Amino acid sequence: MDPGRGCGRGRDGGPVRRTRGTVSPWAAAAAALLWLCTLAAAPSHGAPRPPAAPATYTNPVTGTTVDTFPDPVMIRGKDGFWYAYGTQNPVFQSKGEDGERILPILRSADMVSWEYAGEVFTPATRPAWLEGSRLWAPDVHYAFGRYYLYYSVPGRNTVGLVTAPTPTGPWSDRGAVLPSPSGCPAGNIDQAQFTDTDGTPYLYWGSYDTICVAKMNGDRTRTEGEVTQVARGRRVEGGFVVQRDGFYYLFYSDAGCCDGAFSGYQVKVGRSTSPTGPFTDDEGTDLMALTSKAGVVVSAGGNRWIGPGHNAIQTDLSGQDWLVYHGIPSESPDLAPASNGSLKLTRRPMLIDRLDWIGGWPVVRAGAGPSDGPTAAPVTSWAAGGSFGGGLSGWRAEGASPAGWSAGTDRDSGGYAAYAPARPATDPAYLLAAGRAPAALRAEADLRVTSPSGAAGLTVAHKDAGNRVVAWLDRARGALVTDVRVGGASRGERVTAL
Repeated sequence: MDPGRGCGRGRDGGPVRRTRGTVSPWAAAAAALLWLCTLAAAPSHGAPRPPAAPATYTNPVTGTTVDTFPDPVMIRGKDGFWYAYGTQNPVFQSKGEDGERILPILRSADMVSWEYAGEVFTPATRPAWLEGSRLWAPDVHYAFGRYYLYYSVPGRNTVGLVTAPTPTGPWSDRGAVLPSPSGCPAGNIDQAQFTDTDGTPYLYWGSYDTICVAKMNGDRTRTEGEVTQVARGRRVEGGFVVQRDGFYYLFYSDAGCCDGAFSGYQVKVGRSTSPTGPFTDDEGTDLMALTSKAGVVVSAGGNRWIGPGHNAIQTDLSGQDWLVYHGIPSESPDLAPASNGSLKLTRRPMLIDRLDWIGGWPVVRAGAGPSDGPTAAPVTSWAAGGSFGGGLSGWRAEGASPAGWSAGTDRDSGGYAAYAPARPATDPAYLLAAGRAPAALRAEADLRVTSPSGAAGLTVAHKDAGNRVVAWLDRARGALVTDVRVGGASRGERVTAL
């Protein structure tokens, strides 16, 4: 039997990379071995820790890396780094570069200190079907073992898609995502892909002045079926959807993104009990109504930041949500003309700020607006646990066939741990991590199950095999199974279909 491999975060069968919380393997069902990595509730062995994250940061977080980074989106890669993607722009003017980088990519270990990591296309690699269009507003997701990056093609009035095995490529062209005509009476840009909890994929898109949604095919490469209009208004665009506590939240921007010091951009939100609406703001106004809308998430707060907008959302290791967006610095709102003077653009570096949920509605910093000074930074390092970059050093194997553990490397995620005993076993197999997990914790693991009857999971509050909280992926049942075990007895499994 081949129960699986790794410890870390991720979805859709990504390799196991790292953990935060408590981890350990055990028997899920007759002849089905569940292995887990265990972050011990008591001190164990000394595994290496990532460097401590900064205590504070100051916006713009991209200020020392690139001159501008419009329409940003962020993802945490399988390797544990955060990656950000932005609209095509002249990001290195201050270094003497006149041209643009096509969908630039940044990388960070802590969400606030960024380095340049390349671009999705160069002039030599961009697909011919894009013709001469500039490329805008990337949106990135991980699915089916690859990174999916959707981007706007305003010159062709459509949305393109590329996929890659790592966050920085190499990228494979998958063509246009929208049919022509698309069925939406607006500009076919500013796309955002969203997959519901039942596995149904959707694409939101639209600009000036309507946002639409349609279902996607199973491999998330094309829209199909009915197109529904879900929001409209003065320069409405930049939709981004998340689900929380039974509601679907549609974030969007309006009032003009790119007029330098005169930009009126702001982020607003509506919510619905369905991914296709109707969405209403916090005063009950339908987002399709021809009137002003409430639900302001962030707007200019009177400090240096003008026109904050075009957002995405990223969650740190503590579970805190952060709004990822751009803003225009009042002291330098415009870039110098680029491309031999033919291109005049607004300066829009990337900002991040804490997103609070108050009374069921999201708002930046409890309504204080964009930050412009030292601010508490995201949580980006673990209290306990770690990766397998150094192999199994610092981890202690216990339980059935401890010799069945091995370490390997993966192109995307880097190090991982795998378990394959010499002969089938139904008893637990554990990897105990160093350190002590706090009483209040957020645990995560990146798991892959390769055997038809295998399972892999994560335990927290681990005292011993008979006393712990455990959650695992059970391939035979196609479910996430959770259980609390006290004194060797189960308090009742909870089975959630995947």
